[in-house]
Amino acid sequence: MKRKRLKIFLPVFLLLVIGFSYPEEISFEELLADIFSIPSPTGYEQTLVEKIQQYLPQEPTGEQDNLGSLYLTAGKGNQQLALLACLDEVGYIISGINPEGYLLLDRVVPAPHPMYDTLHVGHPMVIWTEKGAVSGVMAIPSVHILSREGRRQLQNFALDQAFLDIGARSEGEVKQKGVRILDAVTPVPELTRLSGERIAGFSLGDRACSALLVHVVGKIGAGKNLQRTTFVWMAQTKFLARGSRPRAAMGALRAKNRLQPENAVVVGIVPVGRSGQIEIALGKGPVLAYPGNKNSKLKERIEDIAEKGGIQLQHYPGFESSLLNPFLSGTADGLILGLPAKFASTPVEVLDFKDILALEKLLAGLVK
Repeated sequence: MKRKRLKIFLPVFLLLVIGFSYPEEISFEELLADIFSIPSPTGYEQTLVEKIQQYLPQEPTGEQDNLGSLYLTAGKGNQQLALLACLDEVGYIISGINPEGYLLLDRVVPAPHPMYDTLHVGHPMVIWTEKGAVSGVMAIPSVHILSREGRRQLQNFALDQAFLDIGARSEGEVKQKGVRILDAVTPVPELTRLSGERIAGFSLGDRACSALLVHVVGKIGAGKNLQRTTFVWMAQTKFLARGSRPRAAMGALRAKNRLQPENAVVVGIVPVGRSGQIEIALGKGPVLAYPGNKNSKLKERIEDIAEKGGIQLQHYPGFESSLLNPFLSGTADGLILGLPAKFASTPVEVLDFKDILALEKLLAGLVK
């Protein structure tokens, strides 16, 4: 797919404090708001990469692979630790324009669950064109003008029944607004503060994890007294590599082949709820998730840092992840340090700032 550079018009909630050189100069909330405002559907991550690079130190410099993932290596020594987070989100693309000026939608990657598309119907969306952002709403035909058969078909909703209305009345008006086939489409990037320390937003968990790595780089400096660590912002993680067994995210597999790290920590999200005897909750600390039940030196090291730092950990043995699978082959040691996420893979993912700050402290201790 041809990668497009997206011109961004920042939403009104974004703090207009631009020109930061290092992320420790701002709070994590400000950093998250800035990163959250940038669209990053799979295959369209470059604009977010450029935003992240604005916050990274000039030395050492970051590098990209041919998927678009961003790498920054700091510290000394031979033993390499890789800290990895996702860049991309599940979004839509414009797949067609009908004569009445309505836009048709498709996905670049599969939906994370069967109800995913229905959650966006009736909500504002943004088309990210080369000329700027264009607002629209995802809708379905009015049930009042449909035949009985049409209403019956809507009971089994599919994405090809929806359309995007930007107020245009013809295909020509659509093109005048700068909208083209394959332009990226995402929900309006709006953060919602809830009571207590909680915050909600579309794809919030992955964005928070990306922002965490940026903030940790700023807090620890560019490489003094650090073990050799590579920070990775992975692109195209919603694609699964062909023929991979077990299932492996493409961006994660590319990072593994490039780095061959001795230790890999994927900073991701873990859904809140109960699975068998395991229950994950918001506000109870980061989640240490790993395959099987065996101990590892990396796991013991993280537990030791958490105990000394007074950080409460939640454990999830037997957790499976296509992001982690590539790093488990051979002698490599890998696990997930996750943020508990309520309503995961919906437009209103909820996180707790207490978990975020605890995870940041844990990651900083891990690389020092």
